[in-house]
Amino acid sequence: MRPAGAVLVLALLIASCIPAMGMEPLWTHGVKGEHITGLAVSEDASRLVLGTSMGGVSLFDSQGTLCWSQRHKGTMKVEISPDAFLVVAGESESREKDKGALRAYDHDGTLLWMKHTGWICGYGVSEDLGRVGVGNRLGQVAVYDREGFEEAWEDNLLKRYYAVSAMGMSSDGTYLAYSLVETTPAIYLLNVDTWARRTIKSVFREHGSEVHTLRLSGNGTYVLAASGEGSTDTVYLFTNRGVLQWKETVPHIIDMEISADGTLCVIGSDDGYIRAFDPAGNLIWSRCMDGAAQSLSLTPQGDLVVAGSGRGEIFVLSGNGTPVWESRVTRFPAASVDLVEVSCEGNALVAVVNGNEVLFFSTEPEPVTPLPLPADPAVEPPPGQEVTAAQSSVLFPFGVDAPFGRVMYREWGSILRSVFQADR
Repeated sequence: MRPAGAVLVLALLIASCIPAMGMEPLWTHGVKGEHITGLAVSEDASRLVLGTSMGGVSLFDSQGTLCWSQRHKGTMKVEISPDAFLVVAGESESREKDKGALRAYDHDGTLLWMKHTGWICGYGVSEDLGRVGVGNRLGQVAVYDREGFEEAWEDNLLKRYYAVSAMGMSSDGTYLAYSLVETTPAIYLLNVDTWARRTIKSVFREHGSEVHTLRLSGNGTYVLAASGEGSTDTVYLFTNRGVLQWKETVPHIIDMEISADGTLCVIGSDDGYIRAFDPAGNLIWSRCMDGAAQSLSLTPQGDLVVAGSGRGEIFVLSGNGTPVWESRVTRFPAASVDLVEVSCEGNALVAVVNGNEVLFFSTEPEPVTPLPLPADPAVEPPPGQEVTAAQSSVLFPFGVDAPFGRVMYREWGSILRSVFQADR
């Protein structure tokens, strides 16, 4: 019979909710001679799309197999629909010549449509990719639907040479918020359904710092904005009627996110702190990372927070700030986690290290099952790129439904059953 201490250790691990072993990536992908500038994961993590600084767009399945790739000229920002059947890529080719384009591809890489947009300075999408908003260096703003039809357009003729500085769209696609590089900064909130526009500028001063980051709650109820220069920024939370809920001065903000219902605002700053605020502006929790907290990702419900630091740390926290899992990526001479993305279902985490390497972590007991590949899978990786598979099992999930999550209970339950069966 096994000693009771074995069961006690398992119970302690469950109570701590932090895996005793670090999680290894299921696979990695390296990019040579350019940087990864865009990253998006489908809802169930069965597909992953990457955009690069030299015009690359690549779609992978959950096992690291390249499904298709395209090559253009400019820096790419990418998004993928929840069902993985639509990929949208925003290309910024030439700032001087104001060249840029928005392209949509189907699941096998076929180009569905393309729109000339000018140099893309702002980018925002709805959760289902039913609407895509873009803003350019001439202050022009457009919203396209899934088929490429132009649903809204604003030219800002009186401010023609004020570039768009930031943009965000609500998950339901109803609201688009954007800001311009102008003398007195403002936030313009557009209702895409009605074309009604609200201007929020009373809290900004003349010759003030531009608004550099915008996020909208999923239902469009709240607008989270950040402005500032140098070592400090100010973060604001507005309602969609332009009412200021609160503002807070914090160290320079690198990334921020808001939950679908607006009840959780998470801020990542260059002082290494992750700060979480409620709708009243109360600081409800904070965590400190080694290095700047430079990338954040939330599940839509805000029950899972993922952060990457400038010194290689990856934190996974529950919505109330409880540590779930953490790891440190080591590379020579140094490692920086530049981007992180968690799938909507919370079953996978993707991180970009040093701008040129992707790490894919599965958080389920069984690896994510890929969707069927297109009929013609004979697509070779573009020159200078490589895909490797780390044949390691993932033992610990971190999907969280208080206090430990359905997946975690299921996984630890299977471990306990195996222990008890061995005792018999």
